[in-house]
Amino acid sequence: MTTHDISKDNQNKSLWTMLVYFVLCFYFFGVIMMVHFVGYPRFDKIQEHIQTAMEIFNHRLILVCYIPAVLLLISSFALYWFSPKIFPRWTIISIIILTTISVVTTLFFIVPIHSTLPVSGFSETVQNKLTSISLYFQIIPLFATVILALTLLNKYLADTKPFAKWLFVFAFALIFYTAGTDYVETMVYYPMWSVVGEKDWFAFRHTSGLYFFRVYLIPSYFPLILLIFLNWWRPKGIPRLLVLIALVCVLFILGVSAAYFIPKLQIKLNEGFSQKLIDDLNKNQFPLRGIPELIYFIVTAYMFIKIGQRKISEDNA
Repeated sequence: MTTHDISKDNQNKSLWTMLVYFVLCFYFFGVIMMVHFVGYPRFDKIQEHIQTAMEIFNHRLILVCYIPAVLLLISSFALYWFSPKIFPRWTIISIIILTTISVVTTLFFIVPIHSTLPVSGFSETVQNKLTSISLYFQIIPLFATVILALTLLNKYLADTKPFAKWLFVFAFALIFYTAGTDYVETMVYYPMWSVVGEKDWFAFRHTSGLYFFRVYLIPSYFPLILLIFLNWWRPKGIPRLLVLIALVCVLFILGVSAAYFIPKLQIKLNEGFSQKLIDDLNKNQFPLRGIPELIYFIVTAYMFIKIGQRKISEDNA
């Protein structure tokens, strides 16, 4: 293998390492924000079936939260070895330290408390302890990590015009942040709704509504605006077709939500508990919104790959 081939191989490893790390960083931040601000305030409203609800919560978080946390930690160390030379070492080391704090807190402090919830319930004491640990040792370190990740993306796209660069950076970050919040909502909370029960439903349903809009709903709309602008201003290497596919996916998701999920399910569930409506929600979520979401996330990741491939091609021309 020639020196040229080795250099190109290293650049490809760097590209894929960056992609995995950035996706997991923004995704995990979305997961933790959704659990902290939307989940914890509601859980003390579940009284009748708290054991079953917390068992579902713990089981579902393994795939949605805990496994990605471990992968995020691994990818942060991989970033040290495979990141581009233009990335400052102090930034990578800071990312590793902050990520380690958050992941260690998740696995060795938060998970043990979560595991006791089916037996102990979600008392005010437990809630205060969880929210305090989560805020100072998960959310704050993760927020700092996200800021550092954004600076690395800015560094990587230094050869892109500022407007197109920041359009893509914020779209990429928000799309994968939304992936985290959405997977918690649809894969963790939706299944829990079935066991909340009619007695606790109204109090459970109408708690943390303001945070739901701020943490989940509002950020999910911003990528649509950014993608519209990306159709005309985008980093070199991204074909317009990819942006159009992402736009079609997000418009379809918003359209089916506006036509079916919101008026026929969510608004009616605001009025009272209905096992049938919750079953319909869980049954139709993946085929109607989950599949286009997967395409949306894959296409966004592929945009990053196309930027990297363009840069590698130019560097080795």
